[in-house]
Amino acid sequence: MNLLEKLFAACQVLKAGESLKDPAMWKNIQLLMNPFLLILGIAAQFIGIEITEQQLNAISYGLATLAVVGNTYFTLGTSKKVGI
Repeated sequence: MNLLEKLFAACQVLKAGESLKDPAMWKNIQLLMNPFLLILGIAAQFIGIEITEQQLNAISYGLATLAVVGNTYFTLGTSKKVGI
C-alpha cells in the first residue's frame, strides 16, 4: 500500500458508517493519551527547564492542538455511528 492509499484510507474512516480496522486498540490508545498528557503537563511544572513564558505557551498550545486533533480523529475513526 503506497502513501497515497494510506492517506485516502485514513480520511475514509472519518465518514459515518466507516471505522478503523481494530477500533478497540485505537480506543485504548485514545484513553491512554489523556493521562499521558496530564502527567506530561504536571512533570513540566517541576522540571527546571530554562525557557521563556512565550516558548512554554507555544509548546503547550502545540501539544494541546495535537491532542485535540488526535482525540477527534480517534473518536470519529473508532465509531461507525458518528462521522463527517
